[in-house]
Amino acid sequence: MKESILIGLLQNAALLIAFSMLYQNFWIKNEDSKSISEKIIAGLVLSSIGIILMSTPWTYVPGISFDMRSVLLSVSGLFFGPIPTIIAMLGTGIVRVIMAGEGLWMGLAVIFFSGSIGLLWRKFRPNWKSNNYYMELLVMGLVVHIVMSACTIFLPTDEVLPTLKVIIIPLLIIYPPVTLLLGFLMVKQYKDWQNKLAQIELQESERRFTQILDSGNILTLLLNNDGTINFCNDYLLQITGYSKAEVLGKNWFDLVIPSTEKGNMKALFSKGIQIEEFSKNYENPILTKTGEKLHIRWYNIVLKSDVKEELGTASIGVNITERKMHEKMLEEKNDEIKAQNEGYKKINQELQIALERAEESDRLKSAFLTNMSHEIRTPMNSILGFSDLLKESEPTNEKQHRYIGVIENSGKRMLNIINDILTISKIESGIMDINNSEFNINEQIESIYASFKNEIEQKGIDFSYKNALPENEAMINNDGEKIYAVLINLVKNAIKFTNRGAIEFGYNLKTNGATAELEFFVKDTGGGIRPEQMEVIFERFRQGSELLTRNYEGAGLGLAISKAYVEMLGGKIWVESKEENLVSGKEGSTVFYFIIPCDLKPNKKIDMQNVTSLTRKKYSDRDLKILIVEDDVVSENMLEIMIEDYCKAPLVAKNGFEAVQLCEENPDIDFVLMDIKMPELNGYEATKLIREFNKDVIIFAQTAFALSGDREKTIAAGCNDYISKPYSQSELTGLINKYF
Repeated sequence: MKESILIGLLQNAALLIAFSMLYQNFWIKNEDSKSISEKIIAGLVLSSIGIILMSTPWTYVPGISFDMRSVLLSVSGLFFGPIPTIIAMLGTGIVRVIMAGEGLWMGLAVIFFSGSIGLLWRKFRPNWKSNNYYMELLVMGLVVHIVMSACTIFLPTDEVLPTLKVIIIPLLIIYPPVTLLLGFLMVKQYKDWQNKLAQIELQESERRFTQILDSGNILTLLLNNDGTINFCNDYLLQITGYSKAEVLGKNWFDLVIPSTEKGNMKALFSKGIQIEEFSKNYENPILTKTGEKLHIRWYNIVLKSDVKEELGTASIGVNITERKMHEKMLEEKNDEIKAQNEGYKKINQELQIALERAEESDRLKSAFLTNMSHEIRTPMNSILGFSDLLKESEPTNEKQHRYIGVIENSGKRMLNIINDILTISKIESGIMDINNSEFNINEQIESIYASFKNEIEQKGIDFSYKNALPENEAMINNDGEKIYAVLINLVKNAIKFTNRGAIEFGYNLKTNGATAELEFFVKDTGGGIRPEQMEVIFERFRQGSELLTRNYEGAGLGLAISKAYVEMLGGKIWVESKEENLVSGKEGSTVFYFIIPCDLKPNKKIDMQNVTSLTRKKYSDRDLKILIVEDDVVSENMLEIMIEDYCKAPLVAKNGFEAVQLCEENPDIDFVLMDIKMPELNGYEATKLIREFNKDVIIFAQTAFALSGDREKTIAAGCNDYISKPYSQSELTGLINKYF
């Protein structure tokens, strides 16, 4: 070897240091956002450095020379990326072609493989800078120069081994460490820049944070674990009147918290962020240096170290003293306005809106219950009506008659359950009204007695009643329908649970000065009620026994409805009972009581001269002209059969419009059976239109609604009377005979 290898290597090393300076001063800043033009310029500069390296080689033989372009290109691929490296590879490759010589192909191969290995290392080892990067650089240097050694195969055959013997030691001992040192230098430059950048960002963040803390109308406070003040901003000092020297290092709670709240605040502070109310929107008063009270709303966080050790509390606060003052002034102003009877307009408007909403809610509830009643009762009417008709006809055999009885009883039972469910729904919806009127309580008691007398006596049970008021004092002003319903429920219960002995019901008069109460009772000698059941017996769907083996039926709503009715009327209901003991032979007994406040009315004398008796029209069979207004075909057919003794060919209308038209065309119609719920025009509206031109025709309303107030609605619309579905033929016949 004619020239000094050491001198050539030193020259090349100097150029590589210049290469690292290019990376530090031009490339490392905003590396990820370099434009294409910047990358092309970098590639041209790298090409220039590579060409200079190639111009200062050490020469083995003429045409075969060596330099550190392999180190340059591999490190370029690793640090600069594809575009600059490829440009450098092209530039140095062109120069190598111009230089020609026996080592041309080896030189081109070294250029290609060195740059390619650096690029591949960058792609497949993207995190190589994170850990053990010096080992990554050393290994890459070895790989590059082992491949460079292998590139000697591109030399003339007689030059391969001699050349390899001369360069193998420098390639494997000098070139990889040079690669390592160059890469290490550039990584250090990269990390120094990253640290510098992070420091700049931290300083900027601290500057902004400090600026935020010291500006605006926000209080900032840092407390140590013992409550001493570590930092506070100028605004906090401004509103409290303290200086920093008077505040820093002092205990926050002793300095500004009122004595009345100091204990609670310290306890809350000791628990810190564990309490949600402390961390967000926590309000408390503080005292200024002059003793003035300020109201502050805080947002608090606990400061922790890297090892989760609590260091203190950071708090940001807003001065809401002025808002509190305005709130107080507003409250005082409102009190003043109320005292002077001013400002009620807005309140009245709100009340009106609430009233309208409540009325709308009631209307919707009523519509639901009304529709539910109609949809259930109409088919029930057909079932019970046809059962009644089949019983009236001569049965073909005894079984048929018995089966018809089962249908009728089951229908009545289903109807009772439906009535109870609809009633309890209406009670819970708050739309059950109280309809007070004068009625004779003795007549009501006697009516109930007459209704159940045969049924009870058939069971072999004694049945009696008690009226405490004489007949001329038995008129009371109350909701007779609800009292009647409660008594019916209690008597039915007594019948259900009593198999022998006696049932007695009635009332006693209780007076307390000017106040009068009627104490109703229903006694029976049934099995009694267990003590644990007496506590829940008035709840919905609860009964004296809830076992599947019980031998009686019922939905468990009767007592719940009764209790609701009694309480609506201002009374109370309770039960006293002794349970039957089969071992000792001791009989059970149950007494239900309920008290209703009442206004007693003496019976008015009847002036017979002013009483006009009901004039009945006299008709022989089948000479009435009847109009049936019914949209349900089954119900229409049933009515035609029920009235065939009065009219063989009744007129039929499917809706209110047809009913009005038929009445106009047939002014001699004797009476109309008017369904209420129909398509196009309902029964109420149809009746009103008929009354405009015919005041005399008898109109019976037949409805499946059967809710409280329906009778009043039908009479107001112009109907003469009212019958509720389902009804039997005897009920309809009785109504017809009342008028004809």
